[in-house]
Amino acid sequence: MTGRPAFWLWAVACALGAYTTVVTLAPQAGVFSVAAVLAMIVLSPLLLLGFWLFHRVRPVRANPVGYALMALAWGGFGAFGVALVANPAFLSLIGKTMGLTFADRWGDAIAAPVNEELAKSAGVALLALAKPRPPRLITGPLAGFGYGALIGLGFQIVEDFLYVFNTITAAGGVQEVTDTLSSLFVRVVLSAWWSHWAMTAVAGAGLGYALGRTDLRAGRRALVGAAGVLLAMAMHAWWDSPALPGAFLTKGVPLLLVAAAVYLLARHDERTRLRVPAGAGIRQAT
Repeated sequence: MTGRPAFWLWAVACALGAYTTVVTLAPQAGVFSVAAVLAMIVLSPLLLLGFWLFHRVRPVRANPVGYALMALAWGGFGAFGVALVANPAFLSLIGKTMGLTFADRWGDAIAAPVNEELAKSAGVALLALAKPRPPRLITGPLAGFGYGALIGLGFQIVEDFLYVFNTITAAGGVQEVTDTLSSLFVRVVLSAWWSHWAMTAVAGAGLGYALGRTDLRAGRRALVGAAGVLLAMAMHAWWDSPALPGAFLTKGVPLLLVAAAVYLLARHDERTRLRVPAGAGIRQAT
């Protein structure tokens, strides 16, 4: 693996992203230390539970632990570091071209889906390229779904830390505990069920189809891969849009249903491909 350029691109991007993330969050954690501890207490079990679940998303064999950790690191550092730099630049561009009022209302729904979903999806491709030889890492949409979910989970957890500090500073920094609990309630209880993990899992499933289904025509695979990433962007845009403000269930449940439908399709694809060779082998033996 270390002989592959994709691995070193992953490593360098994660290192730079980790540096950017630490430089951004560490000063705030130093000032709001109680908030940092509370966030750790709440988010650590969520991280462990999500890792256990998405690591074992495949019915036949779990994704290798090392690559699962690489996916988590890409989401939490590589992709998040890109977002920390790209989002403000994109929002500034939207403000200059479309006006500050438009940017304030629609900027997040435009910039975040493009920057964040492309950055997270790149992690699935990097993992596939880091191990292209048999047994391949990305063998189809279900493997892509699992790695995409892990990448989204890593991004989601680190972003939750950022939003805790943003909530405190936006409120003046005088009610650290209350603002921390309020932010965590929104980010975990009302949003975690259909947040970044679901969006990137959908993109990952499409990329898994494109990269893993080498038995199919390249044009079809490319179309499905692009459709998965675009669908993830659309999901993200819907969630960040100013439509239905505060209607977490109304906006979130459709995202969960889309992710569940994509998972079932990906699971059917893997089970079908595994069942055909087995049946053929039994018939030949008899």
